[in-house]
Amino acid sequence: MKYDNPELQHRLAAEYVLGTLQGPARLRFERLLAGSEALRRKVSAWELRLSPWTAAVKTVPVPAHVWMGVQRRLGFTAAPDVPEKLPGLWRWWAYGSTAVAAVFAVLLIMQPAVLPPEIVPVATRDLAVLSTDKAEAVWIVRARHDGKTLEFSGLSNVSLPADRELELWAIPAEGAPLSLGVMKMSNGRHAEVVLTAGVKSRLAQGVALAISLEPAGGSITGAPTGPVLYSGKLQG
Repeated sequence: MKYDNPELQHRLAAEYVLGTLQGPARLRFERLLAGSEALRRKVSAWELRLSPWTAAVKTVPVPAHVWMGVQRRLGFTAAPDVPEKLPGLWRWWAYGSTAVAAVFAVLLIMQPAVLPPEIVPVATRDLAVLSTDKAEAVWIVRARHDGKTLEFSGLSNVSLPADRELELWAIPAEGAPLSLGVMKMSNGRHAEVVLTAGVKSRLAQGVALAISLEPAGGSITGAPTGPVLYSGKLQG
């Protein structure tokens, strides 16, 4: 199997994050993952893509028989035998320490299932994954459902010279690239582009997105003047 195939890498990364890649195939993938930065970026891309759904999963009460089974395995189904001759303080310690251990066991088991109710994923729609010319995924592009903003999540830290900015372009099936504006970077891993009516119109004409490196303020020619660093097809 040719693991250097970008499409195969994306598929394996998706299955790995979803947990459907199992057995020897998962072990082989993890060995490859340890030695490949590009593969780790693809895994990070899928983790970012799927992470909003994890906060949307509702908690499900654990059935009573499960708790009984946990208590039985931990030996907490009955009070411990405490000799009556023990002083009162030590007798309470014997009972109390068992109770405290039970509480900690329950908390440790429950912790992964409890999600703060105020965590609500921002409603977004995936538009594209933008990669380098070496098929290394760098940006995940999402559109907010309110239709006002494009969000960019970086899979690695992107640093720019002080006098340079990133400009987003819609690539139509025919014709020249259409500028969607300079990306407003909040840090090396997050950026936004405001969706005005004009930007939405130009975006609708594109079949792909590209990002070029431009002077501060963006291109003044109406076309990319610097190198195109990242690109990717728009999803339907």
